[in-house]
Amino acid sequence: MTERERAINQDLHVLDEAHRLGRITRAEYRARRRRVLESLYDSSGVVTARKTLVPGVATTSSRARHAHPASVGDASAASGRALTTLLTMRPGIAWKPLLAILAGAVLLVLLAYWLLRGA
Repeated sequence: MTERERAINQDLHVLDEAHRLGRITRAEYRARRRRVLESLYDSSGVVTARKTLVPGVATTSSRARHAHPASVGDASAASGRALTTLLTMRPGIAWKPLLAILAGAVLLVLLAYWLLRGA
């Protein structure tokens, strides 16, 4: 761990302690935590291993693209961005195997109906 990362960890610890003791509000805690964590970005814009939850497109784009026009205290906008990020990170559904299983199940039901009806 580099000296810079140790300093950031210490800042996060102090910030967490202040929030836990009720010295700062949740919105202020989140805004300050976001600023501390943004300092983990390399100045060259290279994504570090700690940013593995960032969607693949973001790894090649500049940091300016990540700027959001909403105010820091706007919790609804922040939660909307978080939900959008989570939805874009979820793995895609393998539709072909799912459709094959569904078609097989329908054929089995039709076959069972035909066999039972004929008896």
